[in-house]
Amino acid sequence: MAEKVKIGFVGAGFMSQMAHLPSFTEINDCEVVAIAELRPKLREKVADKYRIPKRYSSHKELAEDEEVEAVVALLPYLLNPDIATYLLEKGKDVMVEKPMAFNSQQAKAMVEASRRKEGILMIGYMKRYDPGVQLARRLIDDFLSSGELGEPTFARVHIFGGDWICNVGSPITTDEPYPPLPERRSDEVPPELLPMYDEFINVASHNTNLIRFLLPGNWKVEGAFLKDSQLLAILSRENLLCSLEYGRLPAHRWDEDLTIFFQKGWIKIETPPPLLKNVPAKITVYKTGGEPQLWEPIAPWGWGFKKQAEHFVACVRERKVPLSSGEDSMNDILLAEEIFKKI
Repeated sequence: MAEKVKIGFVGAGFMSQMAHLPSFTEINDCEVVAIAELRPKLREKVADKYRIPKRYSSHKELAEDEEVEAVVALLPYLLNPDIATYLLEKGKDVMVEKPMAFNSQQAKAMVEASRRKEGILMIGYMKRYDPGVQLARRLIDDFLSSGELGEPTFARVHIFGGDWICNVGSPITTDEPYPPLPERRSDEVPPELLPMYDEFINVASHNTNLIRFLLPGNWKVEGAFLKDSQLLAILSRENLLCSLEYGRLPAHRWDEDLTIFFQKGWIKIETPPPLLKNVPAKITVYKTGGEPQLWEPIAPWGWGFKKQAEHFVACVRERKVPLSSGEDSMNDILLAEEIFKKI
């Protein structure tokens, strides 16, 4: 492998410009050598800004570039299955944004392509790479190993959203029309629930992914309730129940947290707005008993998107399975389908 991993980008839209291109172009171990974008004016402007030498009109053209070792495809997720599978079949390692697909059949096909071609398929669940979340995972593992807080008894996942952009800036835009998207189809979700399901997997798949990361295991859906746009799901893992609260709040802040309760205390993780750079998740630990204690372990500064990009480059270079692999991330699509079948 060359000294630097040669990266190609597919898509030059908002998330590509605001999160991923700034992250990858700052990494010393990689070089963004190509970009594919259907809209020619946008393609040229973004490529000029980031000094990307090779410019293609489609992912199929980019896939023929032998210099490109890995591709970061940042498109509406309905396009992920076809584009990621095509790139994997052409021998490229691939990272896509979450959710990986609209339904589990598509997700399985993507995973099968990565296995067949022995390629890396990574899904952009950047919260797993947040330094605060990483610290919380180590603390939880330590508590489970030492028994200091006893056994976990309950978990609560809360996501009501709010301002996730945090005045990050303005992307380059043009007057070119947005490309059409495929139809939203699912054999597992009732047709009348598809709009809400679409919203849920686009936002709350982050949260099912996060609880699975912090407490790995065989998570199941016990029940789900939907009223207007507010959803409550009850998940379970062994003897542990978890409530997942999903709704909307037009707040100036980002309203998202996750708490794991133990017999002798709890650990709470408050995740930052996604585009707030270099501010890690806040952790609070409470320990009950003879001398109750409350403390806030402090994680180092860092941004989940940048850490995620570094991880993808390392996986390509070292041929290792990503922390948010396609095979693991498929479980979030399966859980979402089960939630909406229970409503």
